Amino acid sequence: MVIGQKTIQKINNSVNYNNSSSLVIHINDNWVIFCLFSKTKLIDLNKVNFLHEKKSAFILKTIKKYLKSFSKKYTPIKVKLIYYNKSSALVPHYLFDDKNSLNYLKYNTRIQINDLAANDLILEDQINNVYIPYTDINNYIFEKFKAFDFYHYSSVLLEKLSNELTDNFSQKVFLNINNSFIDILYFKNKQLIFFNSFDYKSNEDILYYLLFTFSELSLNPDNIHLVCCGLIDLDSELYALLYNYFRNIELLEFHEIEGIESNILKSNILLSSFQ
Repeated sequence: MVIGQKTIQKINNSVNYNNSSSLVIHINDNWVIFCLFSKTKLIDLNKVNFLHEKKSAFILKTIKKYLKSFSKKYTPIKVKLIYYNKSSALVPHYLFDDKNSLNYLKYNTRIQINDLAANDLILEDQINNVYIPYTDINNYIFEKFKAFDFYHYSSVLLEKLSNELTDNFSQKVFLNINNSFIDILYFKNKQLIFFNSFDYKSNEDILYYLLFTFSELSLNPDNIHLVCCGLIDLDSELYALLYNYFRNIELLEFHEIEGIESNILKSNILLSSFQ
């Protein structure tokens, strides 16, 4: 009998874990991904998909079950949590006040009475990314490991893609395609101008949101460098569709890792490194 859990994808079962390993847990209401690293190399990848959205208590049980697979001798020495949720807001650092953290979220997030806000200071201390992590999961990881880091996925994504900026283009739009949502980022003169995420069900949805963003920002598709990553490649229907409207398209290079399921790895640009 399956109760709320659809599949568990286990890659690289025979990995020899060592006591210098690091663990990144990517947490979404629909799935959890465990990435185990030896130094900076990804050596093991596990993904758990849920039948439908789950509360943090259920997700915590999934995390506990995974962590039981480690003996005390080979427990990871570093742990990082990355939260994927819509409870986030970007605030210019000069306007940020920690006492008002929840107020920044109240217009796009349903605030619960026990919610506690956290924030990541990103992009050379220019922006605070305010979000709501799962307190029960954080408390458990702290009790087990004594120290850990946690971030909102958009913080890590913004930092990673900002490193792709060069002097060759004064303007760049990034399109990051996940399994059920996309992220659109716009940089001008290496400064973040726009960031938003949209749920999608079809390639046409992705095109619509991209064209809508270009229209709202008064951008010309013929002149802007569009950089894509995630679930897209040169042979995909999505690439062919986008190329009808955007001719200056670049795909970020995807490096396969021996022994790691490439489809899972390719679906998320943040899985391949422990930063």
